[in-house]
Amino acid sequence: MEKQSPLNKHKRRSKYALPLGGVFLILAVIGLVSVAGFCIRLTNRIMDNTQEKSKFEDYLLPVVMFDPVEFDSPEHADPLFLLQSSLWGTLLSNTDKYTYDESAMLVVPASDLDVYAAKLYGSNVKLQHQTIEDFDVTYPYDPETKTYGVPVMGQTSQYTPQVTKIEKKGDLYTLTVGYIPPGTLWEAAVGGSKYEPEPDKYMIYQLKKVKDGYNILSIKGLDTWEAEQQSGTEQVPEITTQDAAALSRFPAV
Repeated sequence: MEKQSPLNKHKRRSKYALPLGGVFLILAVIGLVSVAGFCIRLTNRIMDNTQEKSKFEDYLLPVVMFDPVEFDSPEHADPLFLLQSSLWGTLLSNTDKYTYDESAMLVVPASDLDVYAAKLYGSNVKLQHQTIEDFDVTYPYDPETKTYGVPVMGQTSQYTPQVTKIEKKGDLYTLTVGYIPPGTLWEAAVGGSKYEPEPDKYMIYQLKKVKDGYNILSIKGLDTWEAEQQSGTEQVPEITTQDAAALSRFPAV
C-alpha cells in the first residue's frame, strides 16, 4: 500500500482548513453583531424610559389636575384636595361601571373613593366625605346612600402632568413633574404644532413602591426640594405601622 508523504497530508488538511476557518470567522462576526445589537437595544430601553414616564403621568393625573399645595405627608394635605383627587381618580379608571340617576348625574359610591384614596396615598388616609364644590360645579354627597352625584359637565383640569425625570433608590421614587396648562395643549392641537409644551412650573413627587402600585409620600416645590438638598434637611417620609413592624424583625446594629 502506497504511503502518503507528509507534504500531501499537509496539503489535504490545508484544503479543508481554509473554508472551515472561514465558516467559524463568519459565525464569530454574526455572534459579535448579535451581541452588539442586543447591547444597543438594552441600552436604549434603559435610557429611554418614556413608557415608565407615561405610566406615572396617568397615575398622577387626578392629583396634578387640582394643583395641590405642597405637603410632606398625605395626612397633612388639604382634606378637600384628597377628596377631589380620589373622586377623579375613581372616575378616570371606572367610568363605565356607574349608572345615572333621574337627575342625569353619575352615581358613585363613597367606598370607591376610599379604595382609590388608599391607592394614591396609602391606607392611613381617611377621607372626610362631604359635598364638593369646584368653581361652578357641585358634586353632592348623600350621607344616607353614601354616594356622590357627578354632573355630566364634569371638571376642567387646571394642569396635566409631564414627568421629566425619574430617580429610584430602593422602593422610593423621586419624580420631577412639569405642570402643563390646558391652553398650551389646545393651542398646539389647533395650530398643528409638534413642539413640546413648556410646563408652567415643576414639582417634586416622592412615591413608594407598594404591592399593587405606588403611594404618594410627599409633594414639594422645586425650590423647597433644592433648598432641602443643599442644607441636608430633607424630611424623611413618616414610617407607617406596617413599615415599623417589618423593621422590627431585623436585629439592631
